[in-house]
Amino acid sequence: MKKCILLSALALSGVLISGSAFSQATSSTNVKIVLSDFITTENGAGTTAGQTPGAGAEVLFEYPDAASYTAIKSVNQPGHLRVTATKTFQVTVKAMGTNFVHSTTPANVIPVNVVDIVPTAPGSGTPSTVTLSDVEQVILSGVDPGIKTIDVEYQIPAARAQADILGKPSGTYQQVVVYTFSQP
Repeated sequence: MKKCILLSALALSGVLISGSAFSQATSSTNVKIVLSDFITTENGAGTTAGQTPGAGAEVLFEYPDAASYTAIKSVNQPGHLRVTATKTFQVTVKAMGTNFVHSTTPANVIPVNVVDIVPTAPGSGTPSTVTLSDVEQVILSGVDPGIKTIDVEYQIPAARAQADILGKPSGTYQQVVVYTFSQP
């Protein structure tokens, strides 16, 4: 009889345990990801929106002696431009005037077309070397979306330095160069 009671107790506890093991409750929720198209620029350090090229990205050509005018002058700016884009984009460049202007004597000028802009495609896109002007020109097209860093080299060929810079009054000549990033 004790065996019968013990077996009945074990069987009853098995039913109770197995019955509770199949109990469950469920709940659900919707998870959404909302994307917006955008394009933004940052400096080379990737910290300040709207500041590319960043502070300290000044391009400086120096002509201290006669030998300076006999070879191409080149200033390479690695990571000069940084852009984050959600769609394919292009980059254009233009000077804000037709001339580099002497800092103390504005009547003394050097045409901006002495400088060539040579971009490096950031893994995708088509680069184009352009001669700087006050008209917007495409320097990169068809660049894939993503976070991109673009190297830019500025060049002054010797022939242009001899024709347009040699013989100008000494001093600093400057002009603002503007890069525009756009998506179709």
